[in-house]
Amino acid sequence: MSDVKIKCETDGERTLPVFAELERKIDAVRQRAFDLFAGRGGRQGRDVDDWITAERELMGWSAAEMTERPDEFEVDVALPGFKADDVELTATSNELILHAERKHQRNGETDRLVWSEFGSNEVYRRFTLPADVNADGVKAELKNGVLRVHAPKKAVTHEQETVAAL
Repeated sequence: MSDVKIKCETDGERTLPVFAELERKIDAVRQRAFDLFAGRGGRQGRDVDDWITAERELMGWSAAEMTERPDEFEVDVALPGFKADDVELTATSNELILHAERKHQRNGETDRLVWSEFGSNEVYRRFTLPADVNADGVKAELKNGVLRVHAPKKAVTHEQETVAAL
């Protein structure tokens, strides 16, 4: 089922390059949100709007949906125009980090381009899962412009059930 590259980080060390890149992106969003705030004269009350605008500008934004089932979480993300090779998913025990990047190039065409709305596109999304999952069991496929991720929940042991009941 998996036609999308999936990297697993199961030791909790967060050493994969995607974690450092995501932190740089979040810092850039933070700075952009502040610039938007300052550009409005520093007036209070629109901080969430500034953050969301900055996040969409710098990290891309694709519609997404998460569904919980008894044994897994399913996450669907709209990625129109992307191919499976453009997508990388990183799975940990409690989050999914999506990085999709597409470069638009016109190769060998001699016609004069009048205008174009096509362009390179990059999307970063981080999904915090409401319960721990088996990162090694995460599967993903990209079909008809929708990335579908299946993240199997970790099995709860009898000992964990007993502690939770107390």
